[in-house]
Amino acid sequence: MEKIKIVYVLSLIVLAVLIVLAFYNPITSELEYSSVQRAQLLERGTERIIQFDIINYEQKDMNYTIAVTVDENSYTEDVLIRKGGMFTCIHHIYPERISKGEVSFVVYKEGELQPIEEVTYYLKNGT
Repeated sequence: MEKIKIVYVLSLIVLAVLIVLAFYNPITSELEYSSVQRAQLLERGTERIIQFDIINYEQKDMNYTIAVTVDENSYTEDVLIRKGGMFTCIHHIYPERISKGEVSFVVYKEGELQPIEEVTYYLKNGT
């Protein structure tokens, strides 16, 4: 009878250890995605500058497309960011190119239709 109690207690201990390990070390790891950080519109005299960082948290090198629109004029740029790397985008906007004052940028990850970031700035009186 005493042996059965010992086996029972040991099996409960093993079960408890297995349950703790299951929650302590999950099977799936947390996924990290690309992100845009420090997006800002800077002013230098009459010139405006869009500046932001794209950080690639993916587990591989990734291509990104950056689309900047100033009123109806669009500019695109494709960049390759290495695994774990960062790219700082700087786009100058000169006053003679601004009419309505609507400035936006969109960042797409290769192969995706939804942008990872989309921001629009409205400049006062087109300046």
